[in-house]
Amino acid sequence: MRRFQMLTLGDLKQGLDDLLTTRQAALALTRVGKAYEDLLKQKRAQMDAVPNELGGGKPVPELLATTDAEHDGYGTAIYYLTEAYLHLPNIDTDVLEAIMHIRASLIPSLEQLRDSYADEAEAALRRKSALPALAADLMRVPVVGGSLQNWATAFVEAGARLQKLLEQPEDDGATQRKEAQRLRVETIGLLNHARTVILDEIASRPTLPRHLDTQIFGYLDDLEKFRSTNARPSAPGIEET
Repeated sequence: MRRFQMLTLGDLKQGLDDLLTTRQAALALTRVGKAYEDLLKQKRAQMDAVPNELGGGKPVPELLATTDAEHDGYGTAIYYLTEAYLHLPNIDTDVLEAIMHIRASLIPSLEQLRDSYADEAEAALRRKSALPALAADLMRVPVVGGSLQNWATAFVEAGARLQKLLEQPEDDGATQRKEAQRLRVETIGLLNHARTVILDEIASRPTLPRHLDTQIFGYLDDLEKFRSTNARPSAPGIEET
């Protein structure tokens, strides 16, 4: 029997979402699966209580650096996009005014992205309050996946996450990471135990599909393989018998 060992908490959230929706009918074909379904739902609900930025078990300094890189990336993108518009010849006056408004309100200078984490977090609060007034201007500027409002929102949200991380005591973060690890270990154990008894039921009931184990646990197997081979699995789907 293939056992789960390497799955992260994020993998488990993704795998359980798939198991309890796309694969729920296959799980419910077994009597044991029906019994374990509620237990797995409880574990999935507990995962939602773990902050996303702590679910991976990373220390606060590493999370700060990662979040700052995201914040600075969006800020740089907004700056250079507006810079391109400002150098565009024959630009409509109303568009130019909108771009200047965006630049002045969000990122007048790239030097602001070299500020301390605390200063960037404080600036994010000011930018957040400016977003409603900028909405119409931001919506006028298209970018991949939407409008400049998407980038501006992500920029501000990353700054807000910096503030949240700065306010978090190191020992509190350690406690939450310990809780996330406990939940991960318990969920992997529950999945492995469920798989064992489901295989026993499949073996004892000839009317059940012979490949039902794969239909139930196939995507979790893909995620496990990803952790072992560093190759992202394809989108989830039910395997044919």
